Amino acid sequence: MLDKIKNSLYRFMAGRYGTDSLNNFLLFAAIAVMLINMLTLRSPFVNLLADALIFLSLFRTLSRNIWKRQKENIKYMELTRPVRSRFSLIKKNASDKEHKYFSCPHCHQTVRVPRGHGKIEITCPRCKSTFERKS
Repeated sequence: MLDKIKNSLYRFMAGRYGTDSLNNFLLFAAIAVMLINMLTLRSPFVNLLADALIFLSLFRTLSRNIWKRQKENIKYMELTRPVRSRFSLIKKNASDKEHKYFSCPHCHQTVRVPRGHGKIEITCPRCKSTFERKS
């Protein structure tokens, strides 16, 4: 019985886009809007916004226009790249106790240097520019 349901779901989703990073963002944004509305505003218009976000995410998931959905996700990923790369540096610096990570101010390449050497001059391996940071 369970295999039958699973196969039916596979057939239904065949040729459809599915989920991606933009869909995840839309769903989390909808949940955040709902929670804020429940705790403070209690406005039906804000609830309508959350419903629209959920509908948009569901529409993108079930869409058969895969090319267009991929282009939307690529655009979203390009817009969020600076934020994601900054959080990546913070995560690397927190987890690695022997090295410190910096972003090159010119080409944004991640550069790893040893910790505890004071103020050092760093040469970017990609663009060969130099910049000073405290390790």
